[in-house]
Amino acid sequence: MDNYFLILVSIIGLCLGSFFNVVILRSLSGESIVFPASKCPKCGHKLYPWHNIPVISYIFLRGKCHFCKESISIQYPLVELTTMLLFGLTYLKFGPRIETLFALFLISGLIIMTGTDIKERLVDCNIAIALAVLGVIFSYIRTGNITDSLLGIAAGIIIMEVIARLGYLFPQKLRVMGEADTFVAAALGAYFGLKGLCIVLIYSLIASMILALPVFLYSQYKNNNKITCIMFILFTLAVLTFKTVSQNYFTLGAVILTGILLTIFILKNIKKDSDCTYLPFVPALAAGTLYFIFF
Repeated sequence: MDNYFLILVSIIGLCLGSFFNVVILRSLSGESIVFPASKCPKCGHKLYPWHNIPVISYIFLRGKCHFCKESISIQYPLVELTTMLLFGLTYLKFGPRIETLFALFLISGLIIMTGTDIKERLVDCNIAIALAVLGVIFSYIRTGNITDSLLGIAAGIIIMEVIARLGYLFPQKLRVMGEADTFVAAALGAYFGLKGLCIVLIYSLIASMILALPVFLYSQYKNNNKITCIMFILFTLAVLTFKTVSQNYFTLGAVILTGILLTIFILKNIKKDSDCTYLPFVPALAAGTLYFIFF
């Protein structure tokens, strides 16, 4: 029966992935996610039901609209397949338990918010608020109290706002992170509690650095800002120690301290506004969350 449920959950994920594509696109355009019926974003022609079969339609249409022959974004099959994969892995991880349902809600929200953040640097904070409420409910069902969940929410808000407002200490007077990142971190705190949130944020910072920091650190080295490179090495060593040697409050504190110092040195070396590049952080939060859930 587990195999049948796994297949069923995966198919549901595939179908929901198609719906998530609609939510991602229409939440950015301000349209209703229910009406009008699906249409080509290029020519506006109404699509037939057989044009909306997840992944299969994309393959048979060869990635082009049936009517105007314009290319269909690869986003559609990627979101559908990613949702199917994550739904299947979630069921494999937790089985037919209440944790599976709440994890699927969380993953669904993160997929949608990641899609809009990558596409247009926008996130619907209402989704994060709904996830925070679900996180509190999940905490109560799982432990019988919501104290740790509420502490996680408070920690998510405080940590992200402190980091975001560090930018005001420097000449460019910019927030380092968007306001939506704070809402998402609070939702994760509701789900995972205080300690879990701190670990997720560490993983998220690592995910962000994998994509963004190598280029930045190379530029710092070329500009003779070697202290930033040294702090990056110390932070990496602290994370590896925490992950492989001993997970306690001392090693966690070392990770947090070196991470904050690294952030400060990075901020000090950020160039003028015109040279700054905005990198969406919700995808990194999603990556950190998935690593925490599955590993």
